[in-house]
This record gives sequence, structure tokens and C-alpha cells, in this order.
Amino acid sequence: MKTYTTLLMDADDTIFDFPQCEFNALRATLENFGLPFNQTAYDRFTHINAALWKLFEKNQITRSELRLKRFSELIEQCFAGYDHAEALADEYVRCLAEQAIFLPEAPEALRRLSAVYDIYIITNGLKTVQRKRFEESGLYAYIKDCFISDEMGVQKPMKAYFDRVLAQLTEKDPKNILVVGDSLTSDMQGGKNAGLDTCLYDPHHKVTLPHPLCTYRIDRLLQLLNLSAKQKGVEENGRISG
Repeated sequence: MKTYTTLLMDADDTIFDFPQCEFNALRATLENFGLPFNQTAYDRFTHINAALWKLFEKNQITRSELRLKRFSELIEQCFAGYDHAEALADEYVRCLAEQAIFLPEAPEALRRLSAVYDIYIITNGLKTVQRKRFEESGLYAYIKDCFISDEMGVQKPMKAYFDRVLAQLTEKDPKNILVVGDSLTSDMQGGKNAGLDTCLYDPHHKVTLPHPLCTYRIDRLLQLLNLSAKQKGVEENGRISG
């Protein structure tokens, strides 16, 4: 099995509990504007938002279009006659930036992984959201740097995004770099586009293996210890054995 020195890790749904962050932010946004928050509104928003992010990854819409369109579509489906999509969009970004909820295993995993890897964050999130969340969560203590597409002007899975990331890493050998994330279309495809090995974080086994985009699949972040060039004597379940 190959070993690696450097991890390029996605943030949302890999390190952060994005569904809970999204739920809290949408609830606060709607309630702050006197609109009813319920399961239907949340389900509609998550469906709209996910579809728009897929279009963004394909470079078919801009970030500003995504930011506004998710609320104009939500209003059309759930709050007909309401006419403040821009205000809702602004408030949602503000509320989401306050949500820095780790997945349960993530803090311990980051602590142990950062002892044997150089960790960099790769994310398509908004810079105003991600920077605040990273700071408030304490994430910066575990990572060497973060690459936010909103600041770079290019996004995952485009090769140009990864080319810019690779140019700034300490590790210069692509064979020692592993892309880790939950998304086939953003993280795994992006890694493949850049000629890098990939590791799908898929705790619920939603993806059938083998898959042409995935070099590895893990259930838990601590299993990444098995792939470290520095770590020895690690069991397959990610626990230190000696």
C-alpha cells in the first residue's frame, strides 16, 4: 500500500457537519425575517442548494448567481409573493458563517492526523463563511493552509484549481499527495483531473466500489492513519496498535 505525506481535505461533510450547519442557518434566516421554518422549507432549500452547487462545479452558473438563485427559487416554491430574496441571501451567509459544527470524530481525527500529515483544506465555500467558521472552530491549529475557491477565482473540480493548490504545497511529488472528501463530482473528480490519488469519505457506503474516481474509501477519518508515510503499526480500523 502506498504512503502519503500530504492530505488535501474537503471541509463540509468531511470535517464539518454541513447538514446541521445548513439547518441552523436556514432556520435562523427565515425566523429573523418572520417567515415560517418547517421541514418542507428545509427540504426544498437543500434540494435547490445542492442542485445549484452541482451547476457551479460545472462552471454553468456563477457564485453570485448561486447565492441569490437559491432563495429566489425557495420563495417561488414556499413563500409566493415575498420579495426580499437578496436580503434573505445576505442573512443566510451571515448565519451560516456562525455555524462551525464539527462531525463527531473530526476534532480527534484532525489532532492525530496533523501529527503525521501536512493537512490543507480545499473548499468551494464562500470565503466570508469559511474563514469565520475555520477560525471559530479552531481548525487552523491542525492545518498548514486552506484554499478557498472564492478567493482563487476557480473552483473544484477544475484542474486549474488543483494546479494552483499544488504550486503552493511544501510537498512537490504528486505521488505523496492524497485528496480526501465526500464528493465524487467535486473532490474525487478534481483529484483525478489533477493526476492525484483520491480517498472517498463515505461512512454510509453510498458509493459502490470499485469506482473509477476513487483510489480508496474510508468510513472514518482516523483510517487515514493507515496511509501515512510516518505512521507505523496501525490497524485497519484506524486505531494505533503499537
